[in-house]
Amino acid sequence: MVDIQEKNNESFAGSVSGVKKLISNSRKQYLWVTLFFLVYLLIGISAYKDYGVSWDEPMHRQIAMVSAKHLASVFLPNYQSAEFNSLPSLAEYSARQYGVIFDLPIYVAEVLLGYDDTMPEIYYLRHLGTFLLFYISVFFFFLIIKNRFESWLLGLTGCLFLILSPRIFADSFYGKDVVFLSLTIISIYFFIRYLASKTFINAALFALATAVMVSQRITGIFIPCLAILMTAIDIAKTEKTFSHFFSNFLPLFIYLTAFMIFTVILWPFLWNAPLENFINALTVMNKFPITYDIFYFGSFIQSTQVPWHYIPLWIMITTPLIYIFFFILGFFRIITGMIKRGFYSGHNEQQDFLCLLLFITPLAAVIVLNSALYDGWRHMYFIYTPFLLIAMTGFEKVLGIMKQGRTGRERRATIFIAVVIALGLVATSYQMIRNHPFQNVYFNALVGKNGGRLFELDYWGLSFRQGLEYIVKNDQRSEIKIAANVPPVCMNNAIFLDRQDRNRLNFVDMNHADYFLTNYRWHPDEYPFNQEIFAIIVDHQKIMSVFRMR
Repeated sequence: MVDIQEKNNESFAGSVSGVKKLISNSRKQYLWVTLFFLVYLLIGISAYKDYGVSWDEPMHRQIAMVSAKHLASVFLPNYQSAEFNSLPSLAEYSARQYGVIFDLPIYVAEVLLGYDDTMPEIYYLRHLGTFLLFYISVFFFFLIIKNRFESWLLGLTGCLFLILSPRIFADSFYGKDVVFLSLTIISIYFFIRYLASKTFINAALFALATAVMVSQRITGIFIPCLAILMTAIDIAKTEKTFSHFFSNFLPLFIYLTAFMIFTVILWPFLWNAPLENFINALTVMNKFPITYDIFYFGSFIQSTQVPWHYIPLWIMITTPLIYIFFFILGFFRIITGMIKRGFYSGHNEQQDFLCLLLFITPLAAVIVLNSALYDGWRHMYFIYTPFLLIAMTGFEKVLGIMKQGRTGRERRATIFIAVVIALGLVATSYQMIRNHPFQNVYFNALVGKNGGRLFELDYWGLSFRQGLEYIVKNDQRSEIKIAANVPPVCMNNAIFLDRQDRNRLNFVDMNHADYFLTNYRWHPDEYPFNQEIFAIIVDHQKIMSVFRMR
């Protein structure tokens, strides 16, 4: 009897010890995760004012204004705004097919805060909003990886990979493509949650997340298509009974129905004729009506005639090499597992298979459909989410190999691998800090110093801000005549100057200019001007020059 009592006491003591350890680990996890995201938030808040106006931002503000005018005509017919007077109706607007789920709230916030189009605050607000959305999506990315690998450390590592992606980091302050990437991350989180448990609430949340994504860019329609495919595979893998079929089909029906309802509600363009306008948007956005000359491999080609390797190559030369290595390893690990198991045998394998589909399907679609592409691979940034999730599978494999090291030789190899990974992350971090705020022209070692001679550099025109700031600081004349290789982008960036300095600028043609600014867009060669008084050089690549003309 005494022995039994002692064993019970030992069991109780062990349980208490286990609970204490669990609580301690939970507190440790909470502390490090909180610290990580707090530091990242502080970095973003300290950096969001450093970036110039990208090419498309004024247009997207106008798209939001047209949509706001349409909403006002429906819900506030007596509302008057001077900005609305010069705007066309939504039905007559040339860019009516664009989603406004992000742009419209930002514009409404401008109005509520009393900003107008002469104030730099309209872009500071947009840049802050873009960053905060990405910041939220990074947390969802953490949850995806933490749940997949059951490790908060791997979750934070994946977030670090995402943040320490130079082009993504820069675009997370101004880029509409990273807005879509952010919404994609959130949608994938709810997609995985839905696959794990097909409840009504999970189907509804997944539908809402997908609708928000599609209301930003119609490209997101591939998510519902994959939901149908994954359901079909689940049905094929289960018993061929009505109950199993119904248990898979009903949640899908709820999801698709809710998705269609949410999409129509969130996208004003669809209100008058949902199906007709949706098909119109899909057609227009697949074959974008504007054709650009793009600089690719040292030659100019049409944006509607890009070769099949355009996106894969851009990914390969603008992603840190260590991530590419992990992706290749993870890709083959998933493929090998699928061959052995037949698609997937559990939720983790199902998630890995989904990541393959999320990466391969859009990539194959733009190649097969010959979609118009330009400005690098920014239109496809959203596939960076499954890219990194696959890379994390490879990273976990490397960690497993490192943990198995027992002999001295294996341990030395483990240390070597750890050092290489650490150096890769440190080198990327250093490069991002050194080149701030021009991480958007990052190329990895595969391109080296030849980026500007082979590919587009500052296609967004962000560097015009620094060029104009240099001129007004060093020229005190009451009138300064400015010319630029792409005048609209240069003019847009003048908004960051003091109003007094802005009024001194007069934008003219090159023959009458005091200064000529160029970001080398559509002109990668040197200019024949002698007096270059200012230049921005990033990793041996000149992205901005200011020439004194007289």
